[in-house]
Amino acid sequence: MKLNHTINLPTKITLIRLIISPLIMPMLLVYLLPYDHMIINIMLALLFLTFSFTDFLDGYLARKYQMTSQLGGALDHIADKFLTYSTFIGLLAVHKIYFFWVIIFIGRDIFVMGLRQIALENNFSIKVDYIGKVKTALQMILITWLIARPITYAGAHASTFYYGQIVLLAITILTTLASCYHYYSICAEQLDALRLKDYSLT
Repeated sequence: MKLNHTINLPTKITLIRLIISPLIMPMLLVYLLPYDHMIINIMLALLFLTFSFTDFLDGYLARKYQMTSQLGGALDHIADKFLTYSTFIGLLAVHKIYFFWVIIFIGRDIFVMGLRQIALENNFSIKVDYIGKVKTALQMILITWLIARPITYAGAHASTFYYGQIVLLAITILTTLASCYHYYSICAEQLDALRLKDYSLT
């Protein structure tokens, strides 16, 4: 198959997000967020939302016009991780998020990727389901909130930003851990079923 038939429009959108977002987002966050200007923060939050929207856009176009492909699906998954991780690193660099929470978010994804690799080696797959999509949506909302909020809690809306962040962070962490356990349970059940099948054949 020729390359120009493989890289369709949704895949091109994914590639743009994959290449540009991890370069632009952390650089802008590190150099602009320390100014602690509300307009700058909101503009950066909108930029992140724009990159996040391309995740919905490429999937929507691929399904609507039947342009889904294994390459596009794989790149889309990688692009999401690149965008999220690079943004978390930028926020960590300007002290807008505690490093321990970043470890939980990234560590969860690495663990689930390991489960999916184990699944593939045993001839089954662990697909993204509802709780995984909720986790991703919550992380996007949390990141947007962290970008937009002032570095220092001051002014009339200080308590709103402070308590809003605590609630969002708590819900996102709980959902992240719950989704991790959910995928682990699926993997464990499938492996147990395979062992029982192999045992019954012996």
